[in-house]
Amino acid sequence: MRNVEDVLEWADHLIFAQTGEHLTPIQEAILTGVWDRKKYPQIAKDYNCSESHIKKEAAKLWEKLGEDLGEDLNKFNFRSKVEKKYRVSEVSHIHECLLQEIDINICGQFIQNIKNQKPRSQSPSETSQTQNQSTIINLIEAPELTTFYDRTSELTTLKQWILEDHTRLITIYGLSGIGKSALTVKLIEEINSEFDYIIWKSLNNLPTLSTLQTELKDFFSKSQQTPLSTVIDYFRNSRSLVIIDDVQNIFKPDELAGQYLPEYEDYSKFFKQIATSCHQSCLILLSWTKPREIVTLEAE
Repeated sequence: MRNVEDVLEWADHLIFAQTGEHLTPIQEAILTGVWDRKKYPQIAKDYNCSESHIKKEAAKLWEKLGEDLGEDLNKFNFRSKVEKKYRVSEVSHIHECLLQEIDINICGQFIQNIKNQKPRSQSPSETSQTQNQSTIINLIEAPELTTFYDRTSELTTLKQWILEDHTRLITIYGLSGIGKSALTVKLIEEINSEFDYIIWKSLNNLPTLSTLQTELKDFFSKSQQTPLSTVIDYFRNSRSLVIIDDVQNIFKPDELAGQYLPEYEDYSKFFKQIATSCHQSCLILLSWTKPREIVTLEAE
């Protein structure tokens, strides 16, 4: 984190993901004060309330924020814990996290944080084929985009992870409207010739995993004489890039971020299978929050 504004944005995102509500003025005052290394009596004085009230609200706040950091937080360790998690580290490949950015998480390998955006040259509003006629592309469900601000270095990093490192699962998550889709569409434009199949699917209408898998298999099988049994079989048989958008729609509202609705819990196993099975394809998830199993896989 570079400054207290980044901290407030980060905390607001977490609190909203957990409760559906934004930071309250007193929570902002506590975070600002503690980040500036002020003690509770001074924060209470600045906010014009009692010290006991500040302590009570702070205890609730540390508990909520600690769920993301995986730490027991308090006023003494808050700043150091946040800086430790998000500071630049060449060894762990964890780069400084700035809110109002897009977090790109490489399952089991890297965490990379992205910023900025730039206008794309064309709109993928319907099924099309690229200049490489062997690539079959379906972007019917991709959003219509008109602006894209420069993300040259981030696109380079993504291309390295996908084309050189052969990463199997990537999550791009962050607040709505910060450019997750724009970045991904631009990425497709630059690497489409490297794949046999590219398809964009949205979970906006809450398809079951069975429905989604059937739609994917139908897409792959149209150009093949012998249909295969599973999506993983197609991932092994050909070089495919699949983007699943609006993943947050299958998460429980008003609960801890990334927890699935009961009838959609099998998505967790599917994402894990994509990440851990041997194949030559890549799955990109776009979401407001990170799926819980990604945290587990990163830890492993």
